[in-house]
Amino acid sequence: AIAMSSSSAMVRILIKGGKVVNDDCTQEADVYIENGIIQQVGKELMIPGGAKVIDASGKLVLPGGIDTSVHLEETFMNAVSVDDYYSGTKVAS
Repeated sequence: AIAMSSSSAMVRILIKGGKVVNDDCTQEADVYIENGIIQQVGKELMIPGGAKVIDASGKLVLPGGIDTSVHLEETFMNAVSVDDYYSGTKVAS
């Protein structure tokens, strides 16, 4: 028998019933994600069992959303934000 660590387990998430906003359209749909990667967007998706279901009814779902309020190397009340240009933009790539 081979022991599998929890880090190798498949992470499945189904976001149901939200209004999905993409660059080309907005639609009521579900979003299925495996290990952080969107696999399907649509209604009545056929997905494997074991997915964590998130109810997004009445909410916007932004699959490619971008945080436009980023503060890099900013000083405020004698504190400096921890992100510099490199670490703050790395997440966007």
